[in-house]
Amino acid sequence: MTVAADTKNNAHASRKIGWTRLFGTIMTLLFLGLGARLAQLQLMEHEEYVVETARQVFGAVKERDRRGHVIDARGRTLAMSVDSKACALDPHVLLEAPGAKMERVVERLKELLNLKDSDVQRIEKAIARKENANGKPIRFVWVKRRLTDDEWKNLDAAIAESKKKSSEAWKYRRRWLKRAGDLVARRDKEGEKKARNAADGWKRAAEEQEGLFAGVFFPPDYQRVYPQGGLAAHILGFSNIDGGGLEGVEKLLDPFLQGTAIKRLVARDARSRALSTLVRDDRSVEGMTVQLTLDSVIQAIVEEELYQVAERMKAEFPEITGNAVVMDPITGDILALANYPTFDANEPAKYPARNRRNDVVAAIQEPGSTFKPLLFAASIEEGLADFNDDWDCGVYRMSNGRTIKDLYPYGRMPLVMGLIKSSNPAMVRLGERLGPERMRQYVLKYGFGEKTGSLLPGEVRGKVTDANKWSTYTMGSVPMGYEINVTTLQMAAAYSVIANGGMLPKPNIVKAVLDERGDVALKVKPEMRRRVISEKTAQGMREALRRVVTEGTGRRANIPEYALAGKTGTASMVANEKERAAGIKGYSKKRNTANFVAIAPYDKPRAVICVTIRETGKFGGEASSPVVAGIARRVLAYWGLPTLDGSRPENLYRPFDPATAVPKPEAKYVVGAEDDDNRLEEEVDPRIWQEWIEDDSALG
Repeated sequence: MTVAADTKNNAHASRKIGWTRLFGTIMTLLFLGLGARLAQLQLMEHEEYVVETARQVFGAVKERDRRGHVIDARGRTLAMSVDSKACALDPHVLLEAPGAKMERVVERLKELLNLKDSDVQRIEKAIARKENANGKPIRFVWVKRRLTDDEWKNLDAAIAESKKKSSEAWKYRRRWLKRAGDLVARRDKEGEKKARNAADGWKRAAEEQEGLFAGVFFPPDYQRVYPQGGLAAHILGFSNIDGGGLEGVEKLLDPFLQGTAIKRLVARDARSRALSTLVRDDRSVEGMTVQLTLDSVIQAIVEEELYQVAERMKAEFPEITGNAVVMDPITGDILALANYPTFDANEPAKYPARNRRNDVVAAIQEPGSTFKPLLFAASIEEGLADFNDDWDCGVYRMSNGRTIKDLYPYGRMPLVMGLIKSSNPAMVRLGERLGPERMRQYVLKYGFGEKTGSLLPGEVRGKVTDANKWSTYTMGSVPMGYEINVTTLQMAAAYSVIANGGMLPKPNIVKAVLDERGDVALKVKPEMRRRVISEKTAQGMREALRRVVTEGTGRRANIPEYALAGKTGTASMVANEKERAAGIKGYSKKRNTANFVAIAPYDKPRAVICVTIRETGKFGGEASSPVVAGIARRVLAYWGLPTLDGSRPENLYRPFDPATAVPKPEAKYVVGAEDDDNRLEEEVDPRIWQEWIEDDSALG
């Protein structure tokens, strides 16, 4: 019995040891397998899983960059970007959210944000695509930008209400799950089942509330605003809703203004909601600040003076347009540039495209008599004539039979008087002495036929007849300012040659580009393109043009406060479709381009002012001189320059708003001359008035 018992005990012990060894072997193999797997994950597949984990837990958010400011020469803000509320949607999150339904989410957003049907279709189409062209999930769709305060409040309140209901639902779910656990301990299977069903119901309710705005988020967004309204709209231009420059300086300097985007690494929860910002890419740089040569006070003065004159004439000439530029002749800096009609850069779409065209650089016209001083200076420079030469200003019959004459008959007089009285025969005789080759050479040296270099968008070259097409008829036209087409900015640059001592400047609108710290990243230096005439010739021309204002056709610009020099010009416009239908061929008898270019003050030039009024029946001295006079007296006073009598100038600046402005009555700037006398010597396009006078003998 004892032996049998021992045998039985030994067998039982052997089996126990066998099972123990088997269990130990299995556990050893499991740990070895686990160790091998850990080694594989840590050594061989570590990077792959780290990337995958980071993709699920972390996300890179690329925020829109803030576009840089545009300021004037004195630091006044002309364009800036301000925070704007916007709503976007992550389709991937929406489609993955348990309780979300696309139709319900989009319908809720439509209701709260007043979305158009086209917006709804766009959003639904993007969600339905799921993936982009590269096969990656679509993670961003704009819902609406530029949210109004009411839209933002409604959406914010709806999301807060949804979160509140969701939070309460999850709280009730936790209570029912706890209740279910208590019932398990009591072995109440029926009660446990009901408790778990209730917990599931609250879960669905929570997910449904979360699904109402699944994937909805609010990315940083900015709105471009122009705090001074429509001021300098044609210089500034405007940008699109994404911050890309479309016109003007916004387009010209878009690479500087754009900057780089801001990137952030954020941690996300299981529902892809951003929890916190972990890292900010400090290499991100906001757009730079662009400083213009423009002075916003001078700009406001120019816009007001141009507006007032154009509005007064609009009843008589409803198609009237105008433009003006004020330029520093020493540096080439553009101090002001204006067009009529204009627009508000804050709402460019509300205005016709015609209002947005910058005619100062984009519209061409024959300069008429404003070209005569340039030809006169060229003849003096070449030694072909002198200011006081005795000159025949009477009727001149060219070799081709063309008769050149003036409306008012002149005989022999000093050559400078031929310029003061704007005598056509005097200028044509000068032109023939200069010759076609040298005349065309000077036309090009003054900068006509080429862009000025201002880089303003839309600038054109103008037109100068090819050398092989110059004829004897051309020789009679160019000296009077015809058969060439120029822009207002080209004419301002050409008169700067006379103002600054003979050099042709490069017009410039940009003064500097500043980085985010306000340091100068780019400085634009004044540049002279070439010498055209000598300082001596330029000085003599300034004195002659001063006499044009005191004795000649520019007397409407002879203001009592300051001594201006300048020249008027009138050129008939090409007959339009309506006039051609009425049998008028060639040039209109009622529609003119009226010009006036001034140097202010004439003895120590600080500015060249060029004004062009188009689609008017008035002449240069009648239409444009008052604009120039008003600009000059107010700008020179703004600079604090002493008046002719030595008194302290009155500051004539005031904020200008075209929306509320009322046209002022026409000011009388004429000194020592009756209006009839001005009209008698007013320049009329010879192509028109020759048709008015049938008898050549009437001109002497």
